[in-house]
Amino acid sequence: MPKDDQDWRTKPISNSIRARLNQCLFDLSSPIGRKVNQTLMLIILISVLVGMLASVGSFDNHWKTLFHAFEYGVTILFIIEYVLRLYSARNAFSYAFSFYGIVDLATLLPLLIFGDTNTVIRLLRVFRLLKLIRYLRALHLFVSSLRDVFEIMAVVIAGIIIIVMISGNLIYFLEPHNIANAFEGCWWSLVTMTTVGYGDIVPHSASGRALASVLILIGLTMFAMLTGTISVKVNHALSYQRECSACQRKVAQEFIYCPFCGATQHQQEQDDHVSQTDRHDSRQ
Repeated sequence: MPKDDQDWRTKPISNSIRARLNQCLFDLSSPIGRKVNQTLMLIILISVLVGMLASVGSFDNHWKTLFHAFEYGVTILFIIEYVLRLYSARNAFSYAFSFYGIVDLATLLPLLIFGDTNTVIRLLRVFRLLKLIRYLRALHLFVSSLRDVFEIMAVVIAGIIIIVMISGNLIYFLEPHNIANAFEGCWWSLVTMTTVGYGDIVPHSASGRALASVLILIGLTMFAMLTGTISVKVNHALSYQRECSACQRKVAQEFIYCPFCGATQHQQEQDDHVSQTDRHDSRQ
C-alpha cells in the first residue's frame, strides 16, 4: 500500500469535534461507535419495512401521509449522516468515492431527484440495505474478497453473454416454429445454462435437445469455476486476519513464521499476551 494512502487512514484528527464524530460514525470497535451504527442499522431496517408496507394498497390508502412523512424524515436523517461522515472523515474525497461513500449517497438520490414515492422509487430505496454491509463483518469480508476476482468475473460474464447470443440465434435457426425470435432464443439459452429450466420453452427436435445438453454442461462448468474462485477468495479473507508485526502483511492464524519476511509469529503472540497481562495487572 502506498505511504500516502496509509497516512490519511491513520493520521490523527486535530479537531476534537471531528475526532468525536469520526469515532461515533466510523469506529465500530468503540462502544459509542457500535451504539450509533447499531441505531442506524435499525433505522435502515425499519425504513425498508415501512417502504414494503407502503406497497400494500390497503395500508397505503389509510397511512399514505404518514408513510410520506416518515420517508422524508428518514431521508433527512441520512442526509445529515452523510454530511457528518464527509465532515468527520480523515479524507472526505477518499470517503466520498469509496464503496461505502457511494452507497451512502445512492440511498439519498431517489427522493432528492424524483421526489415522488412511486413504485420505482420504493424499489430503489431497498438499496439502503447495502448500507448494512458496513456493519456486518461477514458481508464486509465477502465484498472485500470480490475485489480480487473482478477480472475473472468479467471474463466469465463476457463468456456467458457470447455463448447465450450464439446459442440463442442457433436455437432460433433450428426451431423457428418453437422460438418466436432470436431474443427469445437468448432467454431460453440463459435459463438453460443456469439449469433453472422454467419450462416455458422446450426444444422438440433432436438437434435442439443436443444444443440444450451442451449448454447445460457449459453452464455447470462456468458457474462452478466462478463459485470455486469466489469461495477460495472468501476463505483466504477469513483465514488471513492477523498482521505480522514486522512487515504488517496479513498472515494466516496457524502460521508460525511470516511467509513474507520470516518473522516468528508465536513470539509475537507471547509478547501480546504479556503486554495484555501487564495492562490487566496495572489496572488492578
